[in-house]
Amino acid sequence: MKLLTALLCFVASVFAPSAPAAAEERVHCNLSVLSKADRARDPQLVAVLRDEFLERRELDDGYAYRFRPGALRDLGEWLAIVVKCCQPLSYTVSLEPQPGGNLWVRITGHDAKEFIDLEFTALTQKRPAHGAAE
Repeated sequence: MKLLTALLCFVASVFAPSAPAAAEERVHCNLSVLSKADRARDPQLVAVLRDEFLERRELDDGYAYRFRPGALRDLGEWLAIVVKCCQPLSYTVSLEPQPGGNLWVRITGHDAKEFIDLEFTALTQKRPAHGAAE
């Protein structure tokens, strides 16, 4: 499995404008800040979180993602990696009263919706059911 962040940052760079002033306003990744351990751990966490993902809601300036509350530790670890390379975005994690409350992460940024949508696509795609061909 390719490193999710590397692939999506490459895609984002293809869409980035070439003019310096406009490029500064666009959200982009800085993969050079990720350690070798971060690069190895990222796809592992994405695989775990994909199974814990419940829904996505569109916001004016980004998206909100709902996960099972038990995913809090893995979500926190994954966000600690993601925020290193996707620094212009804002991340808000909320856990509603337990038991049974929702776990949400809101990822937002000025003019960053297209980038956010690309960055988190692999996270929200459900894996085939056990026994189904992958």
